[in-house]
Amino acid sequence: MTTLDQTPQTSTPGAAGAFVGRVVRHPSFPAFIGMIAAWLAIVALSSGRGWWDTFSAAAIVGTILLIAGLGQMFVITGGNGGIDLSVSYVMTLSAFFACDVMGGQDANLVPGILAGIAAGVAAGLVNALLIELVGMPPLVGTLAVGFTLQTITLIYSGSVVGVSSPALRAFTTAHWGPIPVIGIFGVVVAVLAYVVLKRTSYGRRIEAVGQNAIAAGLAGTRPSLIRASTFVLSGGLAGLAGVLAAAYAGGAARNLGDNYQLASIAVVVIGGTLIAGGRGLVSGVWAGAVLLTLLSTLGNVTRLAAGWQFVIQGILIVLVLALARTPGSRR
Repeated sequence: MTTLDQTPQTSTPGAAGAFVGRVVRHPSFPAFIGMIAAWLAIVALSSGRGWWDTFSAAAIVGTILLIAGLGQMFVITGGNGGIDLSVSYVMTLSAFFACDVMGGQDANLVPGILAGIAAGVAAGLVNALLIELVGMPPLVGTLAVGFTLQTITLIYSGSVVGVSSPALRAFTTAHWGPIPVIGIFGVVVAVLAYVVLKRTSYGRRIEAVGQNAIAAGLAGTRPSLIRASTFVLSGGLAGLAGVLAAAYAGGAARNLGDNYQLASIAVVVIGGTLIAGGRGLVSGVWAGAVLLTLLSTLGNVTRLAAGWQFVIQGILIVLVLALARTPGSRR
């Protein structure tokens, strides 16, 4: 005699618990929790006033950091100790190039954006040549390029009136209902980055090279070429971030990218990307960007000195790296 109870039944509570467990164990989960905690702290300190405006403003500024951080994520995911220390310098120089081409005219909007991105790509290409062809360590090579770009900026900016296109300026501050338009743009860029990293053979090669360059080479991948391409990609994204930062600020400035050198690395590490390479998390970079922006806002609300805000960012990075080295979270 057969019974209907012979087929195992799926336990809904058990499935829900397993899903929650996967979410909690996800490497980007702490960044999302920190983001929500920082937001709630700001709302509590401001007595609930402007709770959405706070998050909206963070989304605007965080989008610029997100774009710069995504480029940094590709470099770090490629392994070999890859970190791009030229990001902040690329952003500043690209901002001046873009604003010089735009000249405050909407007719020059597209050429100006392309000029800023092209400057970043050129810087990334120099980084790639120094690191993969000459053999310089990434930290040394990118920092040397950064200092060179800083000198070029100092010379070039003396004869440039850094004025962005009014249309681009309006884009960075516009809202679609309560949602900032540039925040939507940031989500689109993040989705594209996710597709490239997780749904294309190129992205899989980046992670494979970051995990084991020798094995990836035996499988037909050219590790040096893949790593070189990540520096070019980082430069292009840093250039775009610099153009948007200049538009949001109303024009280019010599200190425009100063706050992004540490922050572009911090959002990647805090977001759960392995600092040793081999695993990139786009969602974590987004959460990390919003988290750091909210922490900056929280520091301003509590009148915390800028120096202490950098100390907090450094402590967060150390804590995340320490947690990443625990036996349960090693690659």
